[in-house]
Amino acid sequence: MRFTLARVSISGALLLLVTGLAGQTPGFEVVSIRPSAAAPGAGTSVELFEGGRIRIANEPVKLLIRMAFRMQDAQIAGGPGWLDTDRYDIEAKTGTPERIAREQMGPLMQTLLAERFGLQFHRETRELTVGALVVAKGGTKLKANESGGSGMNTSGGPKKSTLIATGTSMELLAGYVGNRLARIVVDRTGLAGSYDFTLEWAPDETSDSAVPGLVAALRDQLGLRIEAQKAPVAVLVIDRIGRPSEN
Repeated sequence: MRFTLARVSISGALLLLVTGLAGQTPGFEVVSIRPSAAAPGAGTSVELFEGGRIRIANEPVKLLIRMAFRMQDAQIAGGPGWLDTDRYDIEAKTGTPERIAREQMGPLMQTLLAERFGLQFHRETRELTVGALVVAKGGTKLKANESGGSGMNTSGGPKKSTLIATGTSMELLAGYVGNRLARIVVDRTGLAGSYDFTLEWAPDETSDSAVPGLVAALRDQLGLRIEAQKAPVAVLVIDRIGRPSEN
């Protein structure tokens, strides 16, 4: 594995300082973070609403980091084990009337992680083998989003998982797939815009399931496939993080 250290080391505190110098620091007006009381194996969700509200249910802190920096699990290095195991319910709002835009989400989550989790990090670039999400022969089976809504809800068990996606981009889908395959997957579909779709697959391909594994489900249900490519990949290295402060 070949990697180079980024010239500038950035911490959450420095990120907030730089953002603040350029203008008002993006952040939520109100944030509630509570340990999830959901049963093991319960579904997870991220939902956006009018009024600048976001609701995150039964998700690990690793998801917040992925959302903040638009990275996949395989691009996040270091940090304690509880980033993957501790799950939280989060409700927050910006205080603005409109729905949170995609380009706003990263800065908002970066501020939340710095203020409530004390996140500090630096960046590296590493040459890695990645999976490229591309259009399969015969074209896609995706439906363009028309409602304007957005969200990704996952449910299921060992024999079948179901993703119901609304207003989801191919970049977000690539990240979602990469996290479940425990490898980096990048969007190379060339498809812009957002889509509505349902994806069903067997998380454990050795189980007696009526649905296929994830890679086959992508091809059969969405008209997408994954091919291996070499590429320089940005990696976020966690230097420090703690469990969230009290509400």
